[in-house]
Amino acid sequence: MNRRQFLVNLSVVLGCSVTSINSMVIAATSAFDSETMKTGFTEKQLECIKLISDIIIPHTDTPSASEADAHLYVDYYVHHFMTPDERIKFVGQFDNLLNANPSFLDLSASQQVNSIEILDGDMYQGSEQTTFYRKLKQLIVIGYYTSKIGATQALKFDPIPGPYQELKLSEVGRVWF
Repeated sequence: MNRRQFLVNLSVVLGCSVTSINSMVIAATSAFDSETMKTGFTEKQLECIKLISDIIIPHTDTPSASEADAHLYVDYYVHHFMTPDERIKFVGQFDNLLNANPSFLDLSASQQVNSIEILDGDMYQGSEQTTFYRKLKQLIVIGYYTSKIGATQALKFDPIPGPYQELKLSEVGRVWF
């Protein structure tokens, strides 16, 4: 395979993965206010999302996902931006995780991490549970990195990327596209 064909194939793969992210994420991020919002999930469900989010993005030298209110972002997104059918399916799969025997909340911390690692490993198998987990993880990661904490402390934040340098077209040679 030559390099040109490789780049074409790579752009197709990346294009598909970028378009799979729901376009309403931007609207949800801009409308989300964790201090004034009412939650749609029960306390038990929010606690479970909080635990899962802290397993996915734990506290290290940067704050954890729950410290950035990623669990509240998930709640907001599910109850304001999913269609009723999507919401029913998502909450139903989430309840399956909570009502399993034993419940996710009743497991020890190491068992919780192991069960998330198993879901991570099977994330692209296509079952309903793994599809639910993939969406949940996607929402947690988006909620974290679009929060103020995630954007300023976890990511390398540069509000103005570099100094302004005037370039003359004669120095550049051509216009860049």
